Formats: sequence, C-alpha cells, structure tokens
Amino acid sequence: MRALQVSHMALVLAAGASVLAATAAQAQSAAPRKAAAPRSAPVQADSEVSAVDEVIVTGVMANTQAKKANVSFSVLNEDDMSKFTPISADDMLRDMPGVVVESNDGVARNEVFTRGMTIGTGANTSGYFWTTILEDGLPVVPFKFSGFQDGYFYRADISTSRVESVRGGSSATGVTTSVGSTFNYITGAVKPGGVIQTRLGFEGDDLHLSWKQVDGSYGWVNKAGDAGVGVSGFYRRSNGQVDPGWDLNHGGQFKVNLYKEYRGAGGSGSFNVILKHLDDTNAELTTFQQPTYGYRDAQEIPGFGRDVNLFMNGGEQIVPNYFKPGSHTLDPSAGYRYRQDAISLNWRHDTDGPWGFTGALRVQKSDYRGQSYKPQGLASLASAAATRERFGLNINNLDRTPGYYEFYDAAGAMVARIANNVAGSQLGTNYRTGAACPRVTATTWQTNSLCIVGNSLPNRDIDMRGGLVTATIPNANGTFNSGVVPVASASQDLVLLTRAEDNDRGSKDVMGNFTASYHGESYNLNFGIYVARSHQANDNWANGLGVSAWADGQVRNLGVRYVTASGTTYQLTDAGGWGSYGSGLFTTVSQRARILEASPYAGFNWSPGHWDFNGSIKYQHFNAKTYSETWDTRNAAAGSLANGGLDGDPLTVYDNVTMTQTASKVIRADRALGVVDYSVSVGYNFNDKHKIYYRYTDAKQPAAGVINRYSTVAALVRPLGPTAFIKGHELAYTFGDRKFNGQVTAFYQSFAVNDYPTAVDTDNVSTYLLPENFNTYFTRGIESWAKWRITRNLEWSPSVTYLNGKTTAAYNWLNTGANGLGAADDVLRVDAGILARSPKWTVSNTVSYRYKDFRFNVRHRWMDERKLNTNALDHRFLPKQDNVDVSVQYEGLARTKVTVDVRNLLNTQYVSAYDPMISSNLPANVQVYDVVAQLPESGFLLKRNAPRSVWLTVRREF
Repeated sequence: MRALQVSHMALVLAAGASVLAATAAQAQSAAPRKAAAPRSAPVQADSEVSAVDEVIVTGVMANTQAKKANVSFSVLNEDDMSKFTPISADDMLRDMPGVVVESNDGVARNEVFTRGMTIGTGANTSGYFWTTILEDGLPVVPFKFSGFQDGYFYRADISTSRVESVRGGSSATGVTTSVGSTFNYITGAVKPGGVIQTRLGFEGDDLHLSWKQVDGSYGWVNKAGDAGVGVSGFYRRSNGQVDPGWDLNHGGQFKVNLYKEYRGAGGSGSFNVILKHLDDTNAELTTFQQPTYGYRDAQEIPGFGRDVNLFMNGGEQIVPNYFKPGSHTLDPSAGYRYRQDAISLNWRHDTDGPWGFTGALRVQKSDYRGQSYKPQGLASLASAAATRERFGLNINNLDRTPGYYEFYDAAGAMVARIANNVAGSQLGTNYRTGAACPRVTATTWQTNSLCIVGNSLPNRDIDMRGGLVTATIPNANGTFNSGVVPVASASQDLVLLTRAEDNDRGSKDVMGNFTASYHGESYNLNFGIYVARSHQANDNWANGLGVSAWADGQVRNLGVRYVTASGTTYQLTDAGGWGSYGSGLFTTVSQRARILEASPYAGFNWSPGHWDFNGSIKYQHFNAKTYSETWDTRNAAAGSLANGGLDGDPLTVYDNVTMTQTASKVIRADRALGVVDYSVSVGYNFNDKHKIYYRYTDAKQPAAGVINRYSTVAALVRPLGPTAFIKGHELAYTFGDRKFNGQVTAFYQSFAVNDYPTAVDTDNVSTYLLPENFNTYFTRGIESWAKWRITRNLEWSPSVTYLNGKTTAAYNWLNTGANGLGAADDVLRVDAGILARSPKWTVSNTVSYRYKDFRFNVRHRWMDERKLNTNALDHRFLPKQDNVDVSVQYEGLARTKVTVDVRNLLNTQYVSAYDPMISSNLPANVQVYDVVAQLPESGFLLKRNAPRSVWLTVRREF
C-alpha cells in the first residue's frame, strides 16, 4: 500500500506542476463589499492597505472591511507565512493572539484552543473541541468525533496564501461548532505561470536529513482575465525528529481549480470549481517520553537521550473483523493514513440593483485508517501487569498451575524467565540474590508467587527509585493511608507494555450555504441557510497486548510462553508478539451515524456616521440517527483451559479469550436538537485610524462526537445537547494606518460543559439522568497584536495575551450508600480552582529587516507556566516555554527565493508533559500527584520540546 501511495503521488507531481488553487475565498473576494460602501470595493494588495483595512471573509455574513466587522481578528498573509517554516497548518496559528497550539504530536494530530478554553481539548483526539478549521469558507469536517478532527484532513501548502482567525464573537453565528473560534485557510488566486519549491529539513539532536518536500504550481489565465485553470500539489517524505529507520510521514495533496467570471444584463459574478485529493500518512508520535530521575532539574538515565527511539519494530498481525466477515491486517508501524477527496462549487452574483447572492457546495469523502503502536507504560517482570494479567492467565486460571513465564526475542533466544509458584511449589532461584524463590502454599495466585530466575534484557538494573508516599485525601475516620511504592520486587527489571491502535473511520459529507444580501445606502441585510449532511462510520478493534524490551531502538514485542512444572507449553503470544486478543487499546466496536444540520441565519450591518452596528443570529437544527454494536462480552468458554479459541487449539492461549456480541450492546438512537446563537455589537469610529467596539455573544454547542454518544443503554437517557455554551463580552480598540496598526481586545467569557452523566437506579438495571449541572468556567484577559513598519526595511509584529481563567464549579456526583444504587444516596461535590493548562502570559515577537537582497527574521515566543488541572490538592505545573527562531531569505537570483530557517536557535529545552514511572498499584487514596510531590527525584517520563532544527527552502517562479 505504501508503494502504491508513493508512486501515485510522485506521478501526480511529475506529470505537471501545480497551481495556487483559488477557492471560495477568491469567489468572495473578487468583488468584496464593505458594510456601508460602494457595491464593488476591489481587494487591494497587502502592501497598499493596513491589516485593519483589509477585507475579511471569516465570521461575517458578507465580505467586510476588518475594522468595520467589530470582531477580534488576526490575519496571516503570504509574506507572514514565508518568514519561517511551518511544520503543520496548526503551527501557523502560534503567533496569533489568544491561541495556544499543543503540537508535540506531529503533522496532523494537535490541540488548538483560544482564550484559555482548555476544557474538552485534553487530547489530540478532541483537539478542536471549541474551534473549527475552514478550507476556503466551509468546514473541513462538518461533524467531528473523537479521533476524527479538522486538522486530520487539512494540509497547508504552497497554495495557501492567507489565514484568517476570528476569536469569539460572530464566529458562533458563522459556521457550525465554532463557538470558540474559527480559522479559515484561504487559497490564493490563480496566477499565470508556475512555481516549484523544494524544502529540506534537518531535525533531531544529530541534525539528520529528515524532511524532503516538493511543492509545485502552474496556472493559466485567458487574455480577458475572466477565466483560468490551475493545478497545485505537494509531495513529502519525512522520518521525523527521531529516525526509526523508515519514513513516518509520506504522502501529499493535489488540487485542480477552474474559475469563470461573467457579466450580463442581470449583473455579474463568478464560478469556481475546486477538486482536492489528499492522501497523506503521518505518525501520531514523532517523539517519546525520555526516562529521567526527577522532572525539574532532570538527570538523564544512561541509554535514553532526548531523542530516544521507542518506535516499534515488527508486530504485524491478522485481526478478526468480528462484526463483518473475514479479517484484516495490522501493521503498528504504518501510522495514520488520511484521505479526503472533495469537489467544491463556489458562486457569487451581484445584480445591478441592491441585491447580491453567494453560494457554496462541497461534496467530500474522508477516510482515516489508524495503525499505530502506543506505549502503555512500564512494569516489572515481577508484577502481575507484565505476566498473568497481561496475557489472560487470571481468566483461564492457568496461573494456579506452577510453572515458568518464558520471554523470547526475535531470534528465538530466551531473554527472561519468571517462576510462578502456587499450590505448594517452590520453583527457581532469584537471579539477583541467588536465594531460592519463595514457597507459596495457597492454591490461588499470590503477590509473592512471581520470582525472576533469569533476565538478560537491556536496562534491567534501572530502578524507579520509589519510597514512602502518604495520601493527601483522608479516610472517613480522618486518617491518611501510606505505603512504600513500588514494592521492592517491582522496582527493577522493567519492560515496556505495548498495545496498538487499530481503527477505520470515515465520513461522507454534503454541505453548502446560500446567502442573499440587500445593500442600502448605509446598511446591509443578509439572509441565508447552511445545510450539512453526513454518513459516518467508526470501527475499532481490540487486537491484544504485548510486552517489549525497554531500550533505545530495541522496541519489539517479545514472544511469551508459559511452561508448566509438568512440561506442558502454552503459547501466550502470536507471531507478532500479541496476546490476550480480547483486550487492547480500544474495545471492539462498530458505529454508524446519519447526521443532518439545517441552520438558517440572518444578519445586519448599519453604519450611520461614526457608528457601526451589526448583529447576527442563527438557528441550528440537528437530527442524528446512530447505530452502535459493542463486542465486549467474553466468549462463554474463556475461563476454561480446554477452550481452543479462534484456532481451536487450547495451547495457543493468545486467541482463547475473545469478545462476542450481546443484544444489550446493540444500540439505536434517534435524536433531535435545536439551539439559537446570536451576537450583537456596536462600534464607534473616532476617525479613520481609531475605533472602539463592544460585542456580546450567546452561543451553544451540540454534542461533540454524535456517533460515539449512544453506545450503551445507560446513554439513551442523554439528550443530544446542548453540551456546551459560551456567553462572551468583548471591548476592543482597533487602530492604525499602513505603518502602524493593530488591535487590543479585552474579553470575558463564561463557558460551560455538561456531558449529562447517568447513574444506575435501585433495580440495578435502569438508568437515570443526574441533575443537569453544567460545569462552569470563565476566562478573562486581554489579547493584542500589532504590525509596525518602523522604517522602510524594518518591521516588528508583536502579539501579547494575558489570561486569568477559573473553574467556578465542577460537579462530581458521589455514591455514599452501601451499594451505590439510586438517587437517594447521591451526594454532590463541587470543585473550583485554576483553569487547567491555561498560561497567564503568552508573548510572541517577530522582527524583520531587509538589507539589499537579504531579509533577516527573528521570532521569540514565550509562554508562562501552566497548572495541569483544577484539583487544589494537585500542585503539578508545566514549566515556562522560551524559544527563538531565526531565518535568512535571499532574493538576489532572478525569480528565486532561498530561505534558511533555524528553529529553536539556542537549543533550549523545556518539558511539555511528564508522568512519574510510579503510577499504578498505589495505596488507597494515594494519587499520582502525591507521588510527584513526595518523590520528586524518582523515575519520570518527560516529553520535551524539539531540539534545534535547520530548514532550507528554495522557491523558483517561471
């Protein structure tokens, strides 16, 4: 499949270069109108207007001059984006005020949130909970769900000429699920001629050649300039910051654009038809957590550098389909393949009278095939987590028979052996102490049953460095539990627990909008409707669990068998090292959804004298029909040693425990929801250079992840939403001319999330909905940006955001009765505290200086520390981030630009995530944060920022 994908994209690029595909934005901006201006105010070149005078097409119902729109906005143009090398589309957003991008997870799977609204975005599977990516005016994904997000299917390339951001405000009435912010990536107009661009990236501590990309474009425009066609595309291969020995990222994108402008007796307008083909494979993890002692002034553990390579080798497997006939292959090193084929039609028509019309239609098919290994954690060979529980011997009770766990490497050599003593046996000698293993008289497995009699695996002597930990949560009698963690026998001989993601997700979408606008002397009226319909699929498979050596470059599932004292051999893993087929990263589930949204909207703009009034309202109606079947019931014979499983052989234990379907886990739901969003504003222009405005917004959000929402009987009592809302206030000052312009926005946003939790009633069967308590939060602060052309050759672009958010009420329902059933014993606990992962200060500065044929760019980014969560007992913070990038651009060659970009020039290091090695089998009430606070020099796993990297880009026009 990889070879086919590579050859296909290579042929696309070799066949003919590409072109800047004009899109909906071109159709909109070909003849934009100001809110109270002449009918056809032409778009001016970036060098002729200030940022606040530019026409924006995002978060507004008709193309509007930015300062007239009364919105908190930012724009990145081609020149802004050319100064440095963006690793992903999300990476472009870092310099926008109020925006935080968590992009440690590669090209596509990132988290993006604005104004400190971190709730709901805590993983790369839900990174766009409050925001939406538009591609030329329409959503990239109309209905998101967990593991199926906007950023998965958008790639910025040479054709991207502009990014517009609208935060808060009218974003809520612009498109669906954008109550937080909207990011609109806009493709540039078709230009005659061509461009070819090559990019090389050198990444990692060793600065190896990692990134190889070619972009191309070619366009044709007729003599009249009213028709054109172009193609554009890119192809890229990259082995990443940590080179595993194969390309983690490979694939590309191809676009075709046809446009035609017309003029007739009834007016003028334009059509655009755009075809897009995306086929790109990316790794979720491009780096891994580095083992250290301590996390503040971390001490590196020998053998594990900053760029530790924990990518999995091997592990290929054939997985049963369960809910459909046959099987499929799984390759944990294949990564995530994202494909999207889309065709879009964009139309604009201006009558010779006061009316104008715009419309857009997009039909697309998106598919995501996930095959990726996921490190689960560390465990000692002397623990149940690496033996009996890992491979299901606690289910078939094979652990009640004395014997040995034997671990083998890929060459078939035994690398570890663990005695399992039970029922009076005393097998083996502890390889560390030389003492006989303990005799265990109990007939069932005991915590001292396991004894390591041999271990030649690497890093077996690394110690977690545990100790005594006391809980900060009291018992009912006021005492505090404590204990030594981990137990001495489980502090060394560490192995890596492995598992893999195996899923296939897709969506077939049709979406479109139509807007009619009436233009008066000083006002505009807009009416329209947005419609989207999707057929979605979500299939996940449990494929088993594995154990690997824990060492740089040596991650590969070990073969595991259990040999009884009488000599019977049970194979616990298959050829790929996977055992316990019924378990895995995911539960086996197949889900389908048909979702329809119909959203009529209306808006107005009125500009009498110095004033600008505008408002918009949207009614969103959703209907969803879902189907879910979950395979999580063990096969009837799972507990029997005579069970032969899928292959009929009782001695191949790995496939003996499987999951079956039960009628109670086949769930159908049909739900509907209607919500109203509105936003109003008033602005006053002191003169052409200075303006203030106030805006109020009230917006609601339907359930995210509709396809996942109704997977159990208990969930059927939950409504479709709304599951989130925002009520926001903005007071902004917009200023400037061509030399110095910008915006300062003070905001206060209260927002809330309610996933409608359920509980089991007293009959232990039926469920009921807990009282509807929205977890409430607020965020307030100031976001600001400016563009200052200090001299003809010197520019400065600062961006500063101050945030002060809080969790005002997070509701936790507790059961206090003997059996925890029914509403009578439900007790509510309300938590409050700091808003999680929200930095108080974020600062970005970019300075550019031109000297003859050279331009020098320096960018400094700084982010304040962030608290990991709202729990008052948890004092864990992520440290400050400080980074400097520089680039040099040379344009002394005809129609050629050469750019050398050094990211993280000073090679600074900071921690972006961390976990203690000691995180399981803790004493009652002892939490992970207790371990961090009381054992700060124990073993930790740190996620660090990327080291210094160098990028070379050569662009040639012809």
